[in-house]
Amino acid sequence: MRTVAAALGSADALMIADDGESVVATADALTAAGAELRKHQLLGTGLWDNPRVFASPALQGGLYAAPDPSGFRSFAGRYRTKFGGEPVRTATLAYDRVALVAALSRTQGAPRFAPETLTKPVGFCRDRLDYFRFRSDGTNDAALR
Repeated sequence: MRTVAAALGSADALMIADDGESVVATADALTAAGAELRKHQLLGTGLWDNPRVFASPALQGGLYAAPDPSGFRSFAGRYRTKFGGEPVRTATLAYDRVALVAALSRTQGAPRFAPETLTKPVGFCRDRLDYFRFRSDGTNDAALR
C-alpha cells in the first residue's frame, strides 16, 4: 500500500473498483500508509452502495455510479421476508430472468421461447429494477435501474 499511496502524488482522482467491504479496507490501508485521500476525488462503482462505505470517514465525498436504490430496497425487503437473509445486489438479475421465464410460460403460448419472442427489440422490464433484452447475435443489453 505504501507504493500506491506514494504513487498518488499529484493525481486528481483515485478509482477503487471493488465491493463495499473491500473498499473500506483499501481506503483504511491507504490512509495508514500515508495517503491523503481527501486530496483526491475518490471514484467507485455501484457496489459502493453499502452502509459500511457511507460510514467510512476516509470515503466521504467519494462518487460512484449506481441506479436509484429504491427498487432494490423494495426487492430486498421481499427477499428478507421470504428467505430470512440479505440478497446480494446482483440477485435481481437472476430473479428477473426467472420471473421472465414464468411470465412467458403463462402468457406467450407455444412461441414463448422462440427467438423472435426472446429477442424482441423492446426487451423486458421487471419491477422497475432492471431492463434487459436479448439480441439475435447471442449478446444481451442490460441496464440496472
